[in-house]
Amino acid sequence: MAELLDVMDGLEEALARIPGMRVSSEVPGQVTPPHAVVGVPPIQEYRVVFQLGVTRLEMPIYVFVSAAVDRVGQRLLAELASPTGPRSVRAAVEADRTLGGRVADVTVRDFRPLNLEEVGQIGYLGGLWNLSILINPRS
Repeated sequence: MAELLDVMDGLEEALARIPGMRVSSEVPGQVTPPHAVVGVPPIQEYRVVFQLGVTRLEMPIYVFVSAAVDRVGQRLLAELASPTGPRSVRAAVEADRTLGGRVADVTVRDFRPLNLEEVGQIGYLGGLWNLSILINPRS
């Protein structure tokens, strides 16, 4: 079975294909937008999530864009939230639904815009994408 860090690495690689996107697995002290952060998923109950058979994880991806000029930041966030296009988070993640053979399937479930978020005492517009990932024991 793929390790959690392998899955996070696969998502980082997928998101790095978006033009201009910077990607990390942790919120850095300073953000240069647009910046995606692949979050550690919540695990509700190990015995259910990691039982024999298919493992299902709900993974968050956070993206921060500039709030310096509202219109520019909001337009970029809209491009990222779009289901298709060169800057689409969904299109980038689902371009290879196995994340290079690391998982059985990945699906971008939904997107939610965030309020003004502060990172390193600077405000950013943000968005949260929730992913559903299926992992076979043999992945």
